[in-house]
Amino acid sequence: MTAKAILPFKPDSSPLGTHGAPVCRQELAGVLLRRSDNLGRPLPFRDAGKIMDAAGQTKTAELIDGEGAGRESHLARFERVTTGEARWHWPDDPAGEHLIGLDTISQQFRCAPVEALSKGIELDVIPSERRATAVHLPPPVIINLREESSPEADLLTDDQLSYFQANGNNALVFVHGYNVPHGRWGRFLESVERSGEYHGNSRSFRRTLNWLPVDATVWQNPEAFADEAAPAVNEDDLNGTGLHNWAVNMEYHLNRAAGFDGEDWTPYSRIINISWPGDTGATDFMQAELNAMAAGRRLVPLLQQLRAAGIKINLITHSLGARVALTALNMLGTLGQGGVDHLFLWQPAVADNALTNNASRDVHPLGLGVFPAAHQAARRIVVLHTLGDGILGPGNPEDQPWWRKAMRRVSPIGVAAAELAGSEDPMDDLLGYLHGAYEKKWWTFPSFLDNGFGPAIEKLYSDYLPLSFDNSLVAHPQRSAYSTQSLKQKISDNWASLEQDILDEAAALWQPCVDCLRNGQRPPRYTLLAPLNHRASISVDLARDYVRHLRKLAMNRWVPEKPPRPALGYLGFEEVAGEKAGTFRDEFIEEALRSGRWSVIDQSRWLFSHSGMRVPSEELFEKSFLDAIMKPLLNEGVGFGRYN
Repeated sequence: MTAKAILPFKPDSSPLGTHGAPVCRQELAGVLLRRSDNLGRPLPFRDAGKIMDAAGQTKTAELIDGEGAGRESHLARFERVTTGEARWHWPDDPAGEHLIGLDTISQQFRCAPVEALSKGIELDVIPSERRATAVHLPPPVIINLREESSPEADLLTDDQLSYFQANGNNALVFVHGYNVPHGRWGRFLESVERSGEYHGNSRSFRRTLNWLPVDATVWQNPEAFADEAAPAVNEDDLNGTGLHNWAVNMEYHLNRAAGFDGEDWTPYSRIINISWPGDTGATDFMQAELNAMAAGRRLVPLLQQLRAAGIKINLITHSLGARVALTALNMLGTLGQGGVDHLFLWQPAVADNALTNNASRDVHPLGLGVFPAAHQAARRIVVLHTLGDGILGPGNPEDQPWWRKAMRRVSPIGVAAAELAGSEDPMDDLLGYLHGAYEKKWWTFPSFLDNGFGPAIEKLYSDYLPLSFDNSLVAHPQRSAYSTQSLKQKISDNWASLEQDILDEAAALWQPCVDCLRNGQRPPRYTLLAPLNHRASISVDLARDYVRHLRKLAMNRWVPEKPPRPALGYLGFEEVAGEKAGTFRDEFIEEALRSGRWSVIDQSRWLFSHSGMRVPSEELFEKSFLDAIMKPLLNEGVGFGRYN
């Protein structure tokens, strides 16, 4: 009989450690990490993050300088990492370069931009050295035309330009519309904590949202968090505000229309977002128009830069963003320069005859209603309009249910209140009830608003006021600064001074404007002649004619003699082309439509608000994003990113 051995441990036949040896005896290895964007182009490291290895040790990396003049650190080496399953954590501040994958020789891991931020990515560290490539989505592209900046700030950087060249050699430029602030990015939601609290005899649960300290530059679906947080996660917190919200929504839905499956972010394409100062208030449309044309002049060098680099350009505008784009194209067309391959005017807040080639058909009292040379700088033009737009028109009464029509006759105020209470976009519905904002852009009342057509002009010429006779200025002789005669003399002197300064500005900027446009530089911006900023340059004779129109308008107390033309984004070309068109029937527009160079998409059956495309219904997505926009881009060889 053999004596039973007494052992200080219980024998176990299973291997010890990840690879069959105790952890303390596992081999140490290196990890060589490379960064690239989703096009395979190397990206420099600022911080390589950290690795938590199989032994529970945290390892940081040494950045390795590359070759060449920049000597940027494209490689990072982690030393003495225990072999086995490790986890690599990307640093907290990726500067918009969201991590979407990690590739090794044997594996290819793909993830959503937020997925690996908190939990990291598993990495199998093998003996000797593990080599891996971290794949990142490039940062978003925003050109900010809201503030004064150097001319270079209006252009793409060399890296951005090379991105669009490598990404299908095409670029999509998006210009937002009226009353959109610059805004901010949203954030990524890390977790939702629930804690129970007693209130009397009942228990209630408090939910705390924990946000990651990272800007979310891609769209997130608020419905994905509906079951986790109550109340629902705020759309602004997830997807940002202002232009930033428009950027993530439009970019995501355009990618989806091109074929993006929402899971593999490798083919995802960035777009170029133009931010311009259109947020002048809900009724100050005239000032926004002036801002739009000033921004349009600054947009020209960007289009020239893309064209000079051989990049095909697709341009999408929304609402008053059409004026920004058409200003730029009108200037390019005047000089015989090409502009864009496809121009999509989505609910454009410009006149229905804005694209005519005949400037004499302009009904705007200051001559800024049409862009006669814009068509020369766009190979294809698509107009998307809807009668359901409550901003550009009164809305489509035929789409209203019978009870709403009946109730309007009985209690119109009640209907308005009901619409506002249930609306996703209250301003759209409010102005729709008032028969639209666009048709009131030449309003001169109510006076308490202190904005609109007249105030915008007087603000422009504030140093030359008064320019028209106002009885209130001489109503109280003891308190008035002027007598009737002195006021008339003051007005005469002001006009003489204003006219001379306007003519001097035209003479001074005529040649510099032409030279800058020919050289791809930012053209000077007209100040006193701001209503004509959509022109490439302004001759002295044209400036003198402008002064005559301005004087006539001032004599009429800034009230235009004619109403504005209907919005192109509301009616399309209905009143300027075809048998039903009246005196404004335009043969040039008809021929452009007949030849197929221009096309029009009536969205009235699936788009019922001014900004509905930002968060589209499935029908709107399929018929507008997919059929009207993306299919032509992919079928005609221009493309969207690398999709085909």
